[in-house]
Amino acid sequence: MRQEGAFLKLTPRETCDGKSLKQVKNYSSRGILIAPTDVKDIIYPWLKEAKEYDFSDIKDGIRLHLNESPYPPPDFVLDAVKKYLIQGNRYQHPDLTKRFKELAAEYNKVEPGEIFPTPGGDGAIRSVFLNLSMPGDRVVLNYPSYSMYSVYSSFRGLNQVRVPLREEGEWWKEDWEKLVTEARDARLVAIDDPNNPTGSPMIMGDEQRLRELVESTKGIVLLDEAYYEFSGYTASRLVSKYPNLMIVRTMSKAFSLASFRVGYLIANRDVVKALEKGSTPFDVALPSLIAGITALENPGYAHRIAQEISENREGLYQGLISLGVKAYRSITNFLLFKHSAELVEPLMRKGIAIRNPVKGFYRVSVGTKEQCNLFLNKLGEVLENSDTKQR
Repeated sequence: MRQEGAFLKLTPRETCDGKSLKQVKNYSSRGILIAPTDVKDIIYPWLKEAKEYDFSDIKDGIRLHLNESPYPPPDFVLDAVKKYLIQGNRYQHPDLTKRFKELAAEYNKVEPGEIFPTPGGDGAIRSVFLNLSMPGDRVVLNYPSYSMYSVYSSFRGLNQVRVPLREEGEWWKEDWEKLVTEARDARLVAIDDPNNPTGSPMIMGDEQRLRELVESTKGIVLLDEAYYEFSGYTASRLVSKYPNLMIVRTMSKAFSLASFRVGYLIANRDVVKALEKGSTPFDVALPSLIAGITALENPGYAHRIAQEISENREGLYQGLISLGVKAYRSITNFLLFKHSAELVEPLMRKGIAIRNPVKGFYRVSVGTKEQCNLFLNKLGEVLENSDTKQR
């Protein structure tokens, strides 16, 4: 008898518990089921059709395609993590998770019971999509928006409804009336604010608009505030007032902790309690938890990084304009620009990675001043060599 995956497959000469294959077949005829050997038979149809997160990467070069911080974590965060590495053979004590929740609550002016720690902001989004929706439910998304909303929607078998954003000069705007209309029958409305990939503000924490949205839908309104440290606005104060409002936060951007995978959900206490039932106290790894705690004890450095990146963003924007490229304003750590030519591969060959989230549009993360200048130089070369410069 040999094992295939999680099932046992009988070969012609093998028996089951000393029984012959003829007897095994008799078991089946009497209602005893034999496990299937084709794994495709146990995968739900929507999982077979689901689309995974896809991106191209470079090993050596400048990564300006994932909206990471170009600056490493500060030494005091790394030193704190190192002190705990010797305890890697043990699960972290619950007091550490409690401390993280207290600090995150203080940072956002909410209660610790309204904080659900997760592995990055993606962990918070995933928890909501997988635990608070069912296959066949309706989810309303802006278009374009963060690609993982669509990934988790297809993985969960949700029916996606897209509300296109409107291009208005240097910014992109929400089609508010259509969003509210589509949200009425939705189980989940997911909005990244500011929007990714446009970098434009959406609701901006406006209570009047949020009240209209949360009261219009019969489900959940999930606000993704991944770029809060750059935008400076939040709806966190409204979570206790509107129980179906939830907010995603990450420490991957201004806090420079992308690979540590630290994030959290801000939500109603009952929602947090429900989500905790489907998780363990150890889901956020010990080094990540220590990094998050130490960073939240000293959040000033993240604000300084956000300020510096915002200054670099202005220089990058002006540089794109000087190249004759249509660029859009942003309140995040990235810029969206428009061009009809293929730019990803030519830039990749020059050691620079950017993203192409929508046909004809490119998103570039804001790096250091040196990285931004190098990107502009290489982009200029690509445009010149391809004779696709736009005026």
